[in-house]
Amino acid sequence: MKKVILAFVTLIMIGSFTKAENKIKLDKGVITIISNEKTVVQIDSICFNFQKADRIELLTQSGEKTILLLSFDAVLGRSKPGTSKESVELTVTTTGNTVHFQAHPKWARNVSICLKDLGGHYFGLRETLFPDNNKSPDLRGNAYDVDLLAEHGRYFENCASVFSAFYFNSLGYASFMDTYAYGRYELAMNGQTKIYHTTGQLDWYVFTGDYKQIYSDYYKVIGQPKYVPQWACGPIAWRDDHKQGAKDVINDAEQFSELEIPLTAMFVDRPYSNGANAWSKMDFNDKFANPEQWIKTLNDKFDLEFMTWIAPATWDDQDFPGRLKGSFGYFDLTNPQTIAEWKKRLTNLQYVHGVKGHKMDRADEYFPSAEGWKDKTPMSQRRNKYGYLYSKVTDDILTSYWKEDNYNFARAAFHRSQPHLSAVWGGDVRTTWDGMASNLANALRCSFMGFPNWGTDVGGYFGQGMIPENLFIRWLQFGAWTGCYEIKIDGAGGAKPDRAPWHCSVELQQAFKEVCEDRMQLLPYIYSNLNSSYANGALMKPLAMVYPEDEKTYNIWNEYLFGDAFLVAPILSENNSRKVYLPQGKWINALDNKEYDGHQTLTVEAALTEVPVFIKVGSIFVQGNTELGNQHIWNKEKASLDIYYYPNSQELFTLIENDMEKRIEGKCMEKEIHMEFPALKSAGHIFVYLPNKPKYVTINNKKVSFKYNSAEHLVSFKHKGQKSFVRVFK
Repeated sequence: MKKVILAFVTLIMIGSFTKAENKIKLDKGVITIISNEKTVVQIDSICFNFQKADRIELLTQSGEKTILLLSFDAVLGRSKPGTSKESVELTVTTTGNTVHFQAHPKWARNVSICLKDLGGHYFGLRETLFPDNNKSPDLRGNAYDVDLLAEHGRYFENCASVFSAFYFNSLGYASFMDTYAYGRYELAMNGQTKIYHTTGQLDWYVFTGDYKQIYSDYYKVIGQPKYVPQWACGPIAWRDDHKQGAKDVINDAEQFSELEIPLTAMFVDRPYSNGANAWSKMDFNDKFANPEQWIKTLNDKFDLEFMTWIAPATWDDQDFPGRLKGSFGYFDLTNPQTIAEWKKRLTNLQYVHGVKGHKMDRADEYFPSAEGWKDKTPMSQRRNKYGYLYSKVTDDILTSYWKEDNYNFARAAFHRSQPHLSAVWGGDVRTTWDGMASNLANALRCSFMGFPNWGTDVGGYFGQGMIPENLFIRWLQFGAWTGCYEIKIDGAGGAKPDRAPWHCSVELQQAFKEVCEDRMQLLPYIYSNLNSSYANGALMKPLAMVYPEDEKTYNIWNEYLFGDAFLVAPILSENNSRKVYLPQGKWINALDNKEYDGHQTLTVEAALTEVPVFIKVGSIFVQGNTELGNQHIWNKEKASLDIYYYPNSQELFTLIENDMEKRIEGKCMEKEIHMEFPALKSAGHIFVYLPNKPKYVTINNKKVSFKYNSAEHLVSFKHKGQKSFVRVFK
């Protein structure tokens, strides 16, 4: 095809003849991405080695693919100016709502993309509260490094170590640079946004649409998030140090059961092994002798799954192949011998005894990034890639033994970890009110980066031992409305005093019990949301993600949507009240059952045993008894599944049962409300929100008896679990 020099062409439309939602406009070297007739991205330049092309030429255009030629009259550092001409082929592929830019000049070592500031707000990139402990998720006007490095003293949350070259923008797009190379992002500074990575390979995606479309397309590139088993969605208890080893584990399980506090799993932190740092041998030491017996007791008597702490290092223990030099003795996770030895030890010393998952620690600290790897990964990529490899290798080892029935959660992660990492936990948070508050801000940043499952060290990690009971209760409440609900029951760093509920007041014990019971009722909802996150996004949704056109949401860090149905606003201070912003729509306060219009801020009172939660009108959610965990010891109720419908127009909830997706659909009309769902695993009740008592209700065209709670405006009636078509006549 004859080359066309764009300097003399007023306008060329790339991809405008396709069925894609996106259009690419190229005018005088400036590339503009238009989504649904709205400009979302304007690219002023794409630079290699900090140089902008002198000319851009159209080479070919066919279907979704366009190839441009970027010409450089002189490449600095190659030879004398004027004698080092180079050219780069830039491939632009437009598929649906995704635009993909690719180029790889062999001579380039850096790539920069300069975007015109169009006024959008930026979210994502890193979990830490940078700069200056700023909790707002809005990154606009600041510069950020994308480099997986733990930061200890500067931040309240400490070691919140999730990073990604992915940001979400309020204009209706997201940017993803698919590289492990160190990055630097200058967002809306001096009239432009600059994306920079220390790699000559350009592999850049722009996703457009609403948040569900954006994250769905993102997961199509990096892979679907890892499956989360239902047992891992319940309350998980752990200690930092078991003074009496396995005796403490079994005693804790017995004490929780005597208090009738439900759990579904437990794990042990280090120390529990022999060798350096009480870990390097990866076995169970004398305090944890005969693991096949006491883990079996946990499984059989209490129906609790069991996990352990791990690290990708052996410290000063040299007895491990493929260690990198340095004080930690990190593993080279690209060395087949290293991976084989790690798999052998974990399988033969842990999995055969019933260990089903891991808390993955320590990948983000004193990492020897200058040490060469077996696969010759460039130095600029090693720190970030290591976070990914730690997740992938651990997942591969776990899955080779347990198939899907395993769970791994880490404090350090990088993009592309999502298909291999069950969850993220928010670092070694300080045991203070502000530590808890900061951790919530961390959670929302992780959600923007596309990590769908997050949890906090309930009760905090560093600082006080026996924390104030009101702080502990509020933290238990907050943790119950996260994805990974892990509860620390000993003091800071394992030091005394112990904060297990049986060492606390009767009031704390009762609150502990009620919160965990509520969490167990939410298991079907949480399990379904986590395992449909590839289509619906993160479980904890920041308001600015769901309502990007509402400027009031951009700085909100202390409330979030939990799935699509709930707006959760945890109490994060000693006051029993707080302000809550309600976005567009109508919302039901679960504490007083009053309905409120959106676009307003309320002051909400919540006693120490209450959590401010609002239910979205226009949602479907499920609750029920799953018969999981130790509750079978005292709770003889059969499994049940209750369906709640707060109708607006047309709603959908994706329920996951027996690894099958089941659609629960609702439709609100002038005189009737319809619901339809396939056969379900368990019977239960249906609750429908109606301002007034209905005339009658039918299931599969047969009238059924119903009750009406005028205080909560809920119509309730039984379902038997069979495939049903429900009609509620107003």
